[in-house]
Amino acid sequence: MRKNMWVVLLAVFMMLSAVLAGCSSGKNNDVAPNQSQDAASTNGKNSTPSQPEPSQQEPEKPVEVTIMLQAAEPPPADYFLVGELEKRLNIKINLQTFLPDDYKSKINVGLASGSAPDMFFVPDRNTFTKLAKQGVLYDFTPQMGQLQPTVQFVGKDNLVKGQVGGKQLGIPQTARAYQYSLWARKDWLDALKLEPPKTIEDFMTVAKAMRFNDPDGNNNKDTYGYSGRPTEALGPLFGAFGTTYPGYFYLKDGKLVNSLYDPAMKDALAYIKELFDADVVDPELLANTKLQHKDKAFQGQIGMMYFNWPNIATESKVKEYKAINPKAEWIQIDLPAGPGGKSAFYNDMGAAAIAAFPKTVEKDPKKLEKLIELLNYVSSPEGAKLVMYGLEGVHYEMKDGAIVPSTDEATVKDASYTYLFQFTGRDEMVYLKTKFAAVEAEYTFANNMPRLDVYNSYVESPEGFVAADATRYIEEELYKFIYGKRPLSEYDKFIDTLETTFKYKQYMESAESQLKEQGLIQ
Repeated sequence: MRKNMWVVLLAVFMMLSAVLAGCSSGKNNDVAPNQSQDAASTNGKNSTPSQPEPSQQEPEKPVEVTIMLQAAEPPPADYFLVGELEKRLNIKINLQTFLPDDYKSKINVGLASGSAPDMFFVPDRNTFTKLAKQGVLYDFTPQMGQLQPTVQFVGKDNLVKGQVGGKQLGIPQTARAYQYSLWARKDWLDALKLEPPKTIEDFMTVAKAMRFNDPDGNNNKDTYGYSGRPTEALGPLFGAFGTTYPGYFYLKDGKLVNSLYDPAMKDALAYIKELFDADVVDPELLANTKLQHKDKAFQGQIGMMYFNWPNIATESKVKEYKAINPKAEWIQIDLPAGPGGKSAFYNDMGAAAIAAFPKTVEKDPKKLEKLIELLNYVSSPEGAKLVMYGLEGVHYEMKDGAIVPSTDEATVKDASYTYLFQFTGRDEMVYLKTKFAAVEAEYTFANNMPRLDVYNSYVESPEGFVAADATRYIEEELYKFIYGKRPLSEYDKFIDTLETTFKYKQYMESAESQLKEQGLIQ
């Protein structure tokens, strides 16, 4: 009897188990018909039934970012780098480009009106400092941990150029190589039986011969000895006297000096005036604002000029001037030495284009995250290669581990806009050696020339001092001295007016105080 009862109970238990199992399988939609629960689960002691697969999500919408760039010529509307960055970072780039003359004003107007782009590049530290003081720039300080790839790329010591008041308000780009040097027509030197000038006396002699001794053999007095833009061409002439353009701060014998107060300034102005008086300089030198001097030089009107190597030494430029005169040959020449040695130009210690965001971007965390990701990406090995050289198999090939740029004319032109997207700069000398291997001697020559270190970018105008007014007055009087419209005997009166009317003494005192506070001078 007891045995039969256990048999019945066991049968009932098995029936209940079957009912419960059926109910359970009815609720589990992942188990196929006729498939046991155990077969649908993962093997192992802690296995659990598989979960329903989530429905396929929509791809995340690209984040729109507006970037403003300074460019003489904008890239094509469908430029490949825009598409590559958009694809790789899931962003939508709205690109704005403006000419250098308009760029600063566009930044100011945008920030003032609340319509500034999400990223822009302040071209100089003085402008950057003014914007920082207005409180319109985003403070990167809390994000510096996330920006480590960028910091490693641009250099930790370089970050000071983007700091104001102890805050990191911008990301400075890496330094670019200096491009300018003196150039001379070698075929003219040969025709005149002259060597390249080594001193300022030689420079005067060569300039006179190129002006008056018919170097091109056309029996016309239609050539000049020297030209360039005034913002660069006077540099080596000031440098021969151990100074530089008026108004710049530098150290001399361990003390801070402003070039206007350096006794060498009057001597330099006297020599420059002598060149103009001798009628050997391009009469429009002080009015050259673009590339007028290049056009004159290529057309055979100029014998020496101060110019940048990309516009005279690259293959396309050599073809350009050879097409006009096949005998023309431009070569780099050394700086003329004077009583102050030799110097090509000044080297602004704080100069750098600085990437900045408007303060308003902090209201959009997703956009901010993408902008930081963008900076880090173009600073990474992959991103830096992309914005320096373009696409492998299109703009360059890899041969024996080295990058070999395409020589196809259309492809080379396409790659010529990549510099606009080097938002944090580039590995300069490696880049130049890769892209411009044929002119390595020329860009190395220019970059290695001595220059005078100046500190103006670290100096802010004190209250009551209007830098624009003082600069305008300095420039006007400088030209008067050079053209002989004001005698150099009145130089001290010129300084007195600067100090009384334009408060230049106040500016001088403030500059020294600021540079000491920043630890840049003793």
